[in-house]
Amino acid sequence: MNTDLALPDYREQTPEVAARFSRLVERPVALQVSHLTKKFETPRGIITALDDVSFSVHKRELLSVIGPSGCGKSTLVRILAGLESPTSGELRVYGEPVSGPGADRGMVFQGYTLFPWRTVKENVMFGPQMSGTPTYIADSEAREWIELVGLSKFENAYPHQLSGGMKQRVAIARALANQPRVLFMDEPFGALDAQTRCQMQSYLLEIWKNVDITIVFITHDLDEAVFLSDRILVLEANPGRVNEVVQVPVPRPRSSTQIFDPTFLGVRKHIDNLIHPPGQEQKEAPVLRHAISDPDVV
Repeated sequence: MNTDLALPDYREQTPEVAARFSRLVERPVALQVSHLTKKFETPRGIITALDDVSFSVHKRELLSVIGPSGCGKSTLVRILAGLESPTSGELRVYGEPVSGPGADRGMVFQGYTLFPWRTVKENVMFGPQMSGTPTYIADSEAREWIELVGLSKFENAYPHQLSGGMKQRVAIARALANQPRVLFMDEPFGALDAQTRCQMQSYLLEIWKNVDITIVFITHDLDEAVFLSDRILVLEANPGRVNEVVQVPVPRPRSSTQIFDPTFLGVRKHIDNLIHPPGQEQKEAPVLRHAISDPDVV
């Protein structure tokens, strides 16, 4: 994809898009992260993975987090989900302080993490059953979530009988069945082929449109971040710090044809420049040879 063409300033907005962002910031703050720092002790000393990270996410917003390798994306989302503790800083969900896992937050990983001995419906039922929901209610609600992700015909199938995209839809349904207020997704489509990944992005937007949920989406894919998001949190690396929070002025509803739109390309180029500043010296890749050099092979 050629992004060297003259592209519009990504901050240019139509009145409709400006109104959308105005409505966004008027919503309640669903997630507030304040001065979050995470340090790890290693044999070579203390490593700072995240340094003084602060940002907020509004109700029903879809915010992506992106950055270069080593910026702490996965560490950040694990802290937000309560799976790790920060060294310092504060996390609040709808104003309430968070110190560990909770039903108000759901998590979808890159791996499918489904129980192989349970059917699709039984996987989706698991969370509500563990929280004390009667089986007949959990069964009924699971069917509704399975229908939402388009897998009603497969509710009695086992994970090994499903494709990768279908497994991830089950994982999303299982997370939503617990009715979290915020859903964290850690590169959930990273293991899928390109075609399935595009389909899953569209599925996610459709699900998000129909469910009262706020989403924080971790990705390394620039196109994916722009296509999905209201805003994009761009992190610096070593240590992970907030570089910029970028508004995405691409109109909604989104479609795959928009990836060729000048506005889409303008946002993408701006984020790419944040992650890989122009003129930044790139390390040369090592040359590995496992055969005699052939001048006819280039």
